[in-house]
Amino acid sequence: MQNIKFIGREKEINELNKISSDNFFLVLKGRRRIGKTLLLKKAFSNGVYIFVWPDKSQDWIVNQICNEYKLPSFKSFSDILVYLINQKKIVVIDEFQNFINIDKSIYGEIQKIIDERKMQNKFIKIAVAGSSYSLMNKVFNSSASPLYGRRTNEIMLDNLPIVDLFNELKFKIDDFIKTWAVFEGVPYYYELINLKMSSEDNIKRLILLKEAQLRDEGKVLLSIEFGKDSKTYTTILSGIAEGKTKLNELASLFDNKKGEVNKYLDTLRKEFKLIKKTTPITENPDKSKDGRYEIIDNFLFFWFCFIDNLRNYIEQERFSELEAFFDSNFNSFVGKKFEKFIINLIKEKILLKNLDFTKIGRQWGKFKGEKGKNTYEIDIVALNDKTNEILFGECKWQDKVNSEKIVKELLEKSKYVNWNNDNRKESFVIFAKSFSKKINEFEDKKVCCLDLKDIENNLRNR
Repeated sequence: MQNIKFIGREKEINELNKISSDNFFLVLKGRRRIGKTLLLKKAFSNGVYIFVWPDKSQDWIVNQICNEYKLPSFKSFSDILVYLINQKKIVVIDEFQNFINIDKSIYGEIQKIIDERKMQNKFIKIAVAGSSYSLMNKVFNSSASPLYGRRTNEIMLDNLPIVDLFNELKFKIDDFIKTWAVFEGVPYYYELINLKMSSEDNIKRLILLKEAQLRDEGKVLLSIEFGKDSKTYTTILSGIAEGKTKLNELASLFDNKKGEVNKYLDTLRKEFKLIKKTTPITENPDKSKDGRYEIIDNFLFFWFCFIDNLRNYIEQERFSELEAFFDSNFNSFVGKKFEKFIINLIKEKILLKNLDFTKIGRQWGKFKGEKGKNTYEIDIVALNDKTNEILFGECKWQDKVNSEKIVKELLEKSKYVNWNNDNRKESFVIFAKSFSKKINEFEDKKVCCLDLKDIENNLRNR
């Protein structure tokens, strides 16, 4: 198993090095397993690391800290904090939001310490991390919270970049895409992967089979965020995973109460950061009535598709049937994530790096005036508002794709995309596992065909 913990974290390390030259109260956010703790330990290697246990009392935590660091016997967490700061120690507090359920008054005590030392221009260097978006927002973004306005810096730790992860792992490109489709850029998951096994076998071993280490990972991720409304939120997420991506489709799960469901969707988007609302790329997202919802996190989406929705099979230990379901449906799952993979690489200037676009996303709409046809969808549409250039793209997780056939269909759909119709420069791109035929032009339109070998070369030679 390879050490990939800090791949792609150079930017964050540099930022933390700059921050550490002065007093600070840093807030680091990010999903569970994303590497927050390891990043802080690497950046502040001489600091004092404190973990806030979710199910322990303040007295227990205080005794634990004193024993671990051989400190004098203190009665409160704030006493420990003052002592360490007076020793000019950087203090790193992990799962900081857990104090909400242990003793909320600790936040007020920390506020007093910060305010007093700031007024006296005394040493204070504190970094706190948390995995719960909603609870960390309550601590730092609520005007009623004692720590509102006290942070000096905030970092949102995201997935590892695709290019760095790919070049570190040395996977074959198809295996890498299939692995990324499930584990995305979460470093912890890649530490569990057996590099001698195929992507499918790794996924089965870690998530699907009887002794799978990550089978309940989705439940843990959700339990960090949800309280009494857990059933409601998981019902919505399960519905999205099943393909109910529109408001009216999700409302059907709740007696068509659109207003109520819309409220929950907004909470999942803005407070929990678990879903996002997408609209056709050519439309104003604030005005578009054609919104669709999708689960942001690859792992969570996979978990709902293959674990939560098949919980009865797991409870009855019918693992062979679960495995058969995976074998039948995994390729389709990867196909959906292949689009996301490609769009990420275009945004990161790994693919089509010579092209410049101001917007990129998906496009869909209605075939107007066409009998027997309802809607069209285009995997990728990229726009340049300054030059009136528009790129239409399709992603096919298939072998031996006939590019001419795909471009012909794409050209037909492009006619219904209402964007600078009288004055635009069109080009087309197709991404596929492999092609039976590649073309570079169709009806005087420029065409680019990229297969897995081309994608791999772009990743290797960045």
